[in-house]
Amino acid sequence: MDFITLLILAILIYLVLHFGPRIFGSWMSSRVLAKVMAQPSDARRAQLDPESQFVVHITESEVSCHRPDGIVETVRWNDLERINILTNSDGPFAPDCFWLLIGPETAGCCIPQGATGDTELLARMQELPGFNNQIFMEAMGSTQEAIFTCWEKAA
Repeated sequence: MDFITLLILAILIYLVLHFGPRIFGSWMSSRVLAKVMAQPSDARRAQLDPESQFVVHITESEVSCHRPDGIVETVRWNDLERINILTNSDGPFAPDCFWLLIGPETAGCCIPQGATGDTELLARMQELPGFNNQIFMEAMGSTQEAIFTCWEKAA
């Protein structure tokens, strides 16, 4: 082989070794995500057991969480005082992220992330004036015991 052929071959090997994992990794992760999203939402929820056994109901006036043990926790939107996210280090094998919807002393909800209806709940909470999406994103990245306040009622 002549020098030019060896140089071209070396450049091609370098490009494959340098950019190959990035291209392949990106392609692979998009394929995995596409497969997961193609599953019916019930199938995705089944993967989040026991969280999916908690069912969130949202109305114009209130939010409630129906727990698997039969207890129903409810807070009226007008009474909502604060929204916290509680995280712990138990994941991924146990629930590790919870919404704490705090109302008056006698009202509130503790809702695990992955509960049935939690996507709609997040969309509704993000409509609240002053909901802090930056803190929400920080909480979603937490793997230790912490409490994040995403929203507080204006005084």
